[in-house]
Amino acid sequence: MKEAIKFLMVVLVLTFAISMSAIYKLQKQVDELEARKPVIIYDVDSADGSIVGTVTEKAIVDGHYTVTIGAYGKFIVTKEQYDIINVGDDAPDYLKQRGS
Repeated sequence: MKEAIKFLMVVLVLTFAISMSAIYKLQKQVDELEARKPVIIYDVDSADGSIVGTVTEKAIVDGHYTVTIGAYGKFIVTKEQYDIINVGDDAPDYLKQRGS
């Protein structure tokens, strides 16, 4: 009887140790995911070319070149387009076209 109790105690301790290790690993993953900043990418779908506004910001987000057009948000552009566009410019025509 005493041996059975000792065995159960050892099993419980091992189970607890393994569970705590798994919880620690999962908590570390959660912390890493929460530390990431989400990047939202929109597909340009302006069939009638109704984007009107100026470039209010240029930025490089996670290696993507982006320009912000007033209230429309951020748009991903190529490096060449990024280099040509200046803050204060009107929204480029290629952002107004469907499927660009």
